[in-house]
Amino acid sequence: MPRKSASIGEEFLELRHRLAEWRKDHSRRTPLPDDVWKVAVELARRHGVYRTARSLPIDYGSLRKRLNVAVPPTTVARPEFVEVLMPPAQAAACIEVLRIPVTGAVDFHQLFRAWRNGGR
Repeated sequence: MPRKSASIGEEFLELRHRLAEWRKDHSRRTPLPDDVWKVAVELARRHGVYRTARSLPIDYGSLRKRLNVAVPPTTVARPEFVEVLMPPAQAAACIEVLRIPVTGAVDFHQLFRAWRNGGR
């Protein structure tokens, strides 16, 4: 079954035309201008790196690197505490919730040993 080709948007056609005109006047190994890369990165952000690189055509790896530099990675919020829920046990003492403030790296083996030894 033949695959459908997605239509190229007007913004892709405009940048493709600019690239074709620029490539007529420059040698093959000349780096693309920064304004072209900025538009290509914006298109890749909206439409994906593969589609942008394939439609223009420009180097996929270079576009991906520039997109990663333009968009810094998001940081994940670290939890302020660790909550351990334990089911009721047959023992006389039962701990239902243990809250531990986390300020840095936690050694859970050492923490568990301290809990088992009763803080001794």
